Amino acid sequence: MPNGSTIMEERLERGEIVPFEPCPFALPSGDDLAFLLQQQLKNSSKNISFNPATRSVGGYVEQTPNQAARLNGLMADFSERTIAWLAALLPNYAHAWQPDRASFRPAEEATRCLRLTARNDLLHFDAFPSRPTRGQRILRLYVNVNPTDVRVWATSDTFARVLEEYGACVGLPGQHTRTWVGRLGQGILGLLQPTVIERTEYDEFMLRLHHFLKTNAKFQESASRRLWHFKPGSAWLLFADAITHAELRGQYALEHSFFIANRTLALPDEAPCALLERRCGELRLPNAA
Repeated sequence: MPNGSTIMEERLERGEIVPFEPCPFALPSGDDLAFLLQQQLKNSSKNISFNPATRSVGGYVEQTPNQAARLNGLMADFSERTIAWLAALLPNYAHAWQPDRASFRPAEEATRCLRLTARNDLLHFDAFPSRPTRGQRILRLYVNVNPTDVRVWATSDTFARVLEEYGACVGLPGQHTRTWVGRLGQGILGLLQPTVIERTEYDEFMLRLHHFLKTNAKFQESASRRLWHFKPGSAWLLFADAITHAELRGQYALEHSFFIANRTLALPDEAPCALLERRCGELRLPNAA
């Protein structure tokens, strides 16, 4: 009989959002929360980002001399608490996961002015252009730290359903020729950021799918939707590559991403890369995935 963590894993891997009300670990409060909510984004930044590997934070407007150290400490504390709690909740994943970035999102999602493919309020699967997963899955935890207002999301179709309906239109691996613009962009990124890992066929497809869905007016208008209202102080967990989702409204959220190795999944045959391989043949992926 499956244990509690296996049941949780199967729910997540099939595309469910799992909410936690209230958040099951301590969050910034009092003066720390007030300080966090005062942070402002740099003009070029989408979120304030913390890298647990380098323990560095960026993307914010510098205002006071001790701001950087305090913000770094708060984000590091959130990252450490999230990692410890998730490792206890989902120990199978923790054996081989890669903690990715944590972020603070101070902007109101409903009124942000972003380019079409960067908007969070459009239904999409996640894909990180500069941090390819190379076939691993993207697990994300969100927390609403707004003291008074809900955060509103919508979810729609699963990866399996979208792949069946739109995969050929997006361009399946082996059937899609990378444009010179795409090759040039990846080359320039490699020169500017030498540590960036090159995208695999899987990453290229997921990025095309991400852009295709956000720019497809028919899909955005006609896809069935389920609305979610996350109360202040609540948290929710999902595989962001399993279910199309959109952040419709809300200001002030914390988030932490994890790359989950396929060999640790409860349902590896239902992972996006496995579904994609069954559709178009074996992908060239590193063994670590």
